[in-house]
Amino acid sequence: MYRNFVEIREAAKGVSNARVAIPMGHDVSSVEALLQASEEGLASSVIVGPEAGLRETLSQLGRKLPGNIEVIDSQDPEEAALRSVSLVSSGEASILMKGLIKTSIFQKAILDKNEGLRTGRVLSHVAVVHVPRQDRLVAISDGGMNIRPDEATIRQIAVNAAGVIMALGAQKPLVALLAAIETPSEKMPETIMFAGIAEEGIPGLEVAGPIAVDGAMDPEAAAIKNMKGEVPGKANVLITPDITSGNIFAKAFMFMTDAEVGGLIAGAAAPVVMLSRSDNALTKLNSLALGVVVAGGSDGL
Repeated sequence: MYRNFVEIREAAKGVSNARVAIPMGHDVSSVEALLQASEEGLASSVIVGPEAGLRETLSQLGRKLPGNIEVIDSQDPEEAALRSVSLVSSGEASILMKGLIKTSIFQKAILDKNEGLRTGRVLSHVAVVHVPRQDRLVAISDGGMNIRPDEATIRQIAVNAAGVIMALGAQKPLVALLAAIETPSEKMPETIMFAGIAEEGIPGLEVAGPIAVDGAMDPEAAAIKNMKGEVPGKANVLITPDITSGNIFAKAFMFMTDAEVGGLIAGAAAPVVMLSRSDNALTKLNSLALGVVVAGGSDGL
């Protein structure tokens, strides 16, 4: 399994014909990420957005576009989003990436009945984090799509995240259903739900829950708590009970630690890189490389 984003970016170089479609990708961090992806041989791209805005960004950076970055002039965000999605659904691009565009407009295009990337599966956001302390990658979900998922949705979120971690070389998805405590309590409904899921299991996945972060991630903490099984201390998929905890958890890694992060939406017909407008160029490059590797190794994540 890949241990960090350096290895993911290196692996992405081996995926042929990777092409990214990005609506309104004329902002500085997006352009920097696309230029870097081009220089490193990770992917070509097509920017669907205002040519004038892109020229201004390139002037600011003192750069020119290489031949493998195409531009389709579009002034309207909704038109740009739908055109970008169409490029992916038609096979002209293999990955969709969010540029300087509202999430609601971006998601609406993904779910478009005619051009969208629907599969019938739940769409969920997967943040892949490199944890320096343990020098390994973990997938965190869902901090970006499903607000308060029910049991059936949690199961699909776990399957989506497991697919991503398997595409990164994990031999087995070790899924921790995260909570504040390990003992089911009616005062914390998620603990009751997670205990039921863990007891029944999810086909193809090793699942433990409810389980706190320390017991899920740290072997010593798991041993102190006398936790048994394959997941405690070795989890590579961390499932949060709602979008609030998932979003806070993933962004805490990004802005309060030295961890590198990349993210995408799983469950669509192709990898969808959906980032915050505040994400820097490295996070966007990591996410792009993540999408390339997932697209190259799996179908419909």
